[in-house]
Formats: sequence, C-alpha cells, structure tokens
Amino acid sequence: MSAFASKFTVETETTKLQQDTEAEVSPFFIKLDGLNDSQLKHLRDVGLVNETGYDVRLLREKHVKYLLTGLGNLSAGYSSLDASRPWIAYWCLHSLDLLDAVDDDFCPRVVSTLKSFQNETGGFGGGPMQLSHGAPTYASCLALLLVAPKCPAAYECIDRPALYKWFLAMKTPTGGFRMHDDGEVDVRGTYTVIAIAALCNLLTPELCENVAEFTVSCQTYEGGFGGEPGNEAHGGYAFCAVAALQILGKLDMCDVEALKGWIARRQMSFEGGFQGRANKLVDGCYSFWQGGAMAVVNAAEIGLSGFDSGVEEFIPEVDSSGDGVDVSKVAEATPSAGGLTFDQGLLQRYVLLCGQHVEGGLRDKPSKMRDYYHTCYNLSGLSVSQHVLSEDGVPVVYGDSANVIAPTHACFNIRVDRVKAAQTYFKDKICDHTELIK
Repeated sequence: MSAFASKFTVETETTKLQQDTEAEVSPFFIKLDGLNDSQLKHLRDVGLVNETGYDVRLLREKHVKYLLTGLGNLSAGYSSLDASRPWIAYWCLHSLDLLDAVDDDFCPRVVSTLKSFQNETGGFGGGPMQLSHGAPTYASCLALLLVAPKCPAAYECIDRPALYKWFLAMKTPTGGFRMHDDGEVDVRGTYTVIAIAALCNLLTPELCENVAEFTVSCQTYEGGFGGEPGNEAHGGYAFCAVAALQILGKLDMCDVEALKGWIARRQMSFEGGFQGRANKLVDGCYSFWQGGAMAVVNAAEIGLSGFDSGVEEFIPEVDSSGDGVDVSKVAEATPSAGGLTFDQGLLQRYVLLCGQHVEGGLRDKPSKMRDYYHTCYNLSGLSVSQHVLSEDGVPVVYGDSANVIAPTHACFNIRVDRVKAAQTYFKDKICDHTELIK
C-alpha cells in the first residue's frame, strides 16, 4: 500500500490514480548507491549518473539535441499546433538559453520568422495572417527578447506603437484583457499584456487602470487564483495573477498568506513535484507555474519587486551554466536549503529523476511522452529552485554540481540577463500613451 493510500479507508477514483502515480514514480527514487554494478553501469552509460559517484545528472547535451529538432522542420504530426508556432519557438529557445546553447545562427531566422507573424494592427498571431492573440504575442515577444542581445534587430522587430494600441483595444472596463478580439477575458490575457508591456516600456497609467482590481477578484477561497472570478484555483492562472500583480507592485492587494498556503499544499509529499489543482496528479510543468509563483511571493515578502526596483535585486547574479560555471560554488539541496517556502531539493529530484527522458527532453511524469512544453517548464522550475533567493548567489543544486543552469526571471520566464538587456534598451523609448497612439 502506498504512503498516500495508507491515510484513507475509502477508495475513490482520485485515490486510485494517486496510488498508481506513486507506484509509477517509486522505482525512480531508489537509492543509487544500492544498485548493483550492472545497473549502475547502465545509468552511467546513458549519462544519468555521474562517473565518480552516485549523483543524478542533468542530461544537458541530450536535451540540447532534442530541442534543436523543434527549431527545424517538424513532422506532419505537429500540424495541429500550427497556431502555436511562436510557442514552440519560445519553448525551445528559452530551454536552450537556460542550457547556454542558443546558436547565434538561429537569431536572424527567429527574427524573420516571428516578424511575419506580426499584424499591422498590433500583436502577433500564431502564424502569418493569423488573428492577433495574447498567447502568441507573449511567446513571440519573449523569443525575440531572448535572442536580441545576440541580434539587436529583434528589439526593433516589435512594433511598439501598434502593439500598445492593440493592448488598449483588448482592455475591458473591468480592468482585465481579452485574449483576442471578442475573446475571453481572464488572467492569462491580463498577464500576457502586463508582462510584455513591462518588458517593452509600455506600462502607462491608462493601460494599468483597474488591472490589479480585476486580477485580485480572481482569487478564490482556497487562496489560489482561477482564470476568471468564481473559477477554481489553478497553477497556471495563479502564476499569471501573481506575476501580473508583482509587476504592477500590487501583490499586497491579494491575500498573500492564503496564497502561500495554497501553493505549498500543491507540492506532493511523496513525489516532490507540484500538482496544478487540489486532488490532481503531479505534473512536471507545475515545477515552474507553482514554483515560480511561490518564488515571486517570497521575493516580494523581503521587499524585492523584481522589476521596478531593478531586476538585479530579484535573483542574485550568478554565472550561467556551461564551461564557465564554477561548479564548486553550489549548495547541496537539503530540506532546509534555499530561501523558498517549498522543498527545493524534492522538486529538483522530481525533475531530474522523473522528468528527464534518457534520450533527451523532459515530460509530465515517467509514463508520459517528452515534449517541448514540458521541457521548457521543467527546466524553468529547475532554474527557479536553484537560484531565486539563493544565499550570496550560491545556487541550491540537487545531484551533480554541474546540474546548474542559468537563472530565469520568475516574473517573465526568460533569463535574468535578457530581462536586464530589454529593460536597458527600452528605457529611453517613448512610454506616453498620447504619443504611442498617434
């Protein structure tokens, strides 16, 4: 009987699924120093365990190889994701950036491709001639901003005046934003506007009016946030709400203590990863959606805005991973390590042992297929749990010390240095609505 099942006498479909999940992940938590020589050799041969000890390794090179396939010619099976092309670009590029593996040759191609998705009326669609939509606009802008330090033309690719007009057109009297013309109004749409406006120096009083009030109205009795007022609390929506409020400097308008409690309860005691909602199963993508939300809250608690007072304060400056990283300067991910109010070591253990596919790429859980989405958000959660509020800039690392990846910004989810570069570039650009809407 599983650790979960032993607590209950009434069996339901939910408890059965939880038992099955615990049984699925249990073999991955076996003590590596208890394996026989043949088993240990196999794990070392595939690269999952280091050669000199019993520490799990991030399969960096394999993940890079897998991610590069997403930036090439995809198979016909991806045709259903035609309207998600900016997302695939962002998922792959951001993951590669965390691994210090973005090839300079990609950058002009990224700019030319995403530029063709931008509409003259403002915003980006999922592909050429497609309707402007908050989700691909967010993904397109993040992808452009993360390659811009290597290819400055990416900054100018974003038509700021048209984008600002489109943002205003999507705004509703409630303070929320539509995802697209005549589309749904939720905290996703609101976050995508506020995040990109903040990065591109478009946060005017007119754009921000009543936004915090709408966002706070989506907090539920559980402490988390739903997509709209009255909806069930959900990890993805909670992150969007928390990050938007933090960017606006108004996180204290919500019930922060209830929020922290809700996020903390989403970390699974056996698996170590996060679930998205109460009574749901662990999923690697929530390593970021929940872990990132908690990181934002924890930073706010000690007075770090993460944007207005300078992103350099939000996450301590550290070397990015790769040949230049000083792997001797890491802290072991013990239960008490780190400044975040979740178990950072257990989360990293889940990502590294259950999330990694031995051929490269990351996944929801061992029984699921790898994909670019889960690769991105597993790695983003790994980054947050290593770097945010780390003492003296020393990352908290589970397993091999070379598992360190670059720090991502918990509000925007691109590398901290990419946020700094965008903030610097757009600092002197017009941020006056009367000029932008001419």
